[in-house]
Amino acid sequence: FKKTHTRAYSKSASKATTDTTYWRKLEFPVTVKEFTSIDYVDVCPVEPYYIAVTSGPKIDIYNKQTAQVWKTLSRFQRLAYGGKFKQDGQLLLAGSEEGVVKLFNYRQKQLLRLFKGHEGPTHRVDFIQGLPHIVTFSDDKTAIVWDMSDESKLCTLSGHTDFLRAGIASPASENMILTGSYDHTVKLWDTRTATSVLTVDHGAPVESLVCFPSGGVFVSAGGCEINVWDAIAGRLLAKLSQHHKTVTCLSFATDKKRLMSGSLDRHVKIYDIDTYSPGDSTLVVGMISAGSGLLSFQHRRSPETTAPVLSKRKVANIRNTVTDEFVVMPNDQVVHHLEREKVAKYDRMMCRFEYSRALDAVLTSYTAQKTTNVSVGVMQELIRRRGIKTAVAGREVKTLKPLLYFVLKNIRHPAYKKVLMDVANVIIDIYGDTLDENPGLVKHFMQLKEEVAAEMRVAREHISLMGAIQMFLTASNPERAPAMTSIQQLTATSTLHYNDVHKALQPSSSAKSAPTVVVDVS
Repeated sequence: FKKTHTRAYSKSASKATTDTTYWRKLEFPVTVKEFTSIDYVDVCPVEPYYIAVTSGPKIDIYNKQTAQVWKTLSRFQRLAYGGKFKQDGQLLLAGSEEGVVKLFNYRQKQLLRLFKGHEGPTHRVDFIQGLPHIVTFSDDKTAIVWDMSDESKLCTLSGHTDFLRAGIASPASENMILTGSYDHTVKLWDTRTATSVLTVDHGAPVESLVCFPSGGVFVSAGGCEINVWDAIAGRLLAKLSQHHKTVTCLSFATDKKRLMSGSLDRHVKIYDIDTYSPGDSTLVVGMISAGSGLLSFQHRRSPETTAPVLSKRKVANIRNTVTDEFVVMPNDQVVHHLEREKVAKYDRMMCRFEYSRALDAVLTSYTAQKTTNVSVGVMQELIRRRGIKTAVAGREVKTLKPLLYFVLKNIRHPAYKKVLMDVANVIIDIYGDTLDENPGLVKHFMQLKEEVAAEMRVAREHISLMGAIQMFLTASNPERAPAMTSIQQLTATSTLHYNDVHKALQPSSSAKSAPTVVVDVS
């Protein structure tokens, strides 16, 4: 018995890059439910690499290895914003909805400083490299540089016309500050003069900013685009448009050689900046879900953790087999075990000539949706055996509807339409005259007629387009005319097949069904 031939029409495989393999080595994510939306996620730059998650009126500090809360900072009256670690990992700074900026010794859960001066919510804060200063960015359209020692203002940066929702201190210069605003602009400030030295137009409200370690290039995100700017010349270096919804955050990975972006389209995109260099052990993503928050931790798989699993499988597989000490003697007779070949359920029924049950087996919801090629292959084999009428006939409305659903869904598929048109003709021949007895089938026959009519319109448009192309090619190169004619004939042949089905669905004067039903079908 030969198995039923089911040819799968696989999609073209995507090109596997080194980065694809690298990022797929992350383990299955560990998710943590938060009761409020997550505003900001920051990772401590020194070991043990604590993770600060700003959510609601608190900041949770997670242990990277266990994905469990280690400390919670809840000294906020309203919402907390933008919790960020200092470069040496000793302090943590956060803004708030009431505009007050708070400095914590997070290890002891001590509130060290309060910075009051903003008239609106402070969404982002940052430490200035090499100085005991901080910078805060507020919805009052200003950024303020503070002295951490005495909570005094050093300078106020004002020039934006809308909320400041993004901002960072330059990692290369203690006097340069970057601000991003909802007025679509990004400004580079010199704190020595409190003036803007560079202004660029992003083209959309700016949601996030990152700056390269050299300080000469920075990246802005807003809308569906990410722009890479030259901070010295003020020109656009690159524009990345890989997201379908607003980009909300940016971050570096792989030792500042990969750029990561998160968006409202639920995707995290990774961009190549320089040469490949591994080292990303944990990926943390904060998400918004129906007003609440969801935190995802993904750790990189290590060979040490996978080795014991392999050894356990090896021990389990050698049970009830010959041990290593056993030696085959020259006079021993070896009996090889014959493994019984597994036969599909529909093949067993085809072997017993149970055509109707074989067709039912491939019309189940899983097989029909996930492995459509198997269902069509069985129908093609039934047509070859001339058993398709036997398989289709004698069905009640309940068992006929799955077949009609399958034909309606796939009859216009280029790979399946030839087989399914033959099946549709058989259905019409057997059940076309019984519509008065089964009015529930009228709707399905109407849908079948609409699908066939739509495909005929497409075929006619293809023929018209082919004729127009042939006219131009014939005028430029008469030798191509015969080849184009053969292609047009092939398209016309496909149209004839649909015409057969369409004519069968037309009302006939000799039809046995009631006149009202015939009018409904047409």
